[in-house]
Amino acid sequence: MAIDIVQYLNEKQSEAGRAKKSGLPFITISRETGCHSKMIAQLLQKEIQKLSNQKWRIVSKETIFEAVKDLEINPQQLNYVLDAAQKSHLEEILMAFGESRYKSYKAVRKTLMDTIGSFAAEGNNIIIGRAGALITAGIRAGIHIRLTASRDWRTKSISTQQGISQDAAALFVDETDEKRRKLFKDFSGNDPDNSLFDLVINNERISDEDAVQLIIKLMEQRKCW
Repeated sequence: MAIDIVQYLNEKQSEAGRAKKSGLPFITISRETGCHSKMIAQLLQKEIQKLSNQKWRIVSKETIFEAVKDLEINPQQLNYVLDAAQKSHLEEILMAFGESRYKSYKAVRKTLMDTIGSFAAEGNNIIIGRAGALITAGIRAGIHIRLTASRDWRTKSISTQQGISQDAAALFVDETDEKRRKLFKDFSGNDPDNSLFDLVINNERISDEDAVQLIIKLMEQRKCW
């Protein structure tokens, strides 16, 4: 069952208030599989730091794992949530009666949301994926970006990036797209909706460098520095 996202956002008002008071912006980057989210984030980080003279951090899956490493959460279960895998009845029983580090799926999911919400409230972070735009929708300091492209272009991109065949790349694109759709739906109860985003960029038609400049222009209009 999807969480009550409205209830969650109401609970995060303290974090949102801190972000508003500090005036520190943050960015979320949502992407279809094969789009250049990491490359754009890295270029964007350098450009923002040059223009604002402030340090910015890229928040990736690895960053989230590092942030929760001191909590009693099994890394496999966190991966399970991030991949929006479907739980079987047997696995739920094993989690309930197995090793103490296993927490409920709902608890791990809330921890993930709290962690991403904290990064957003902190400001000066570029959050890649993890339903970031949805989780942080109640914090006005955020700028939410969506990267998209045709399936053929994204398949070629994955084939080049990973050094695999076109057929293998196409399968990876389809499977990963579906996992990300499930993750979003798991949090919201709905499929991804472009109305969440401030800027949707066609990565097939717009270069990584030009994409960064579009985001920078939007940040300047929002008076982010």
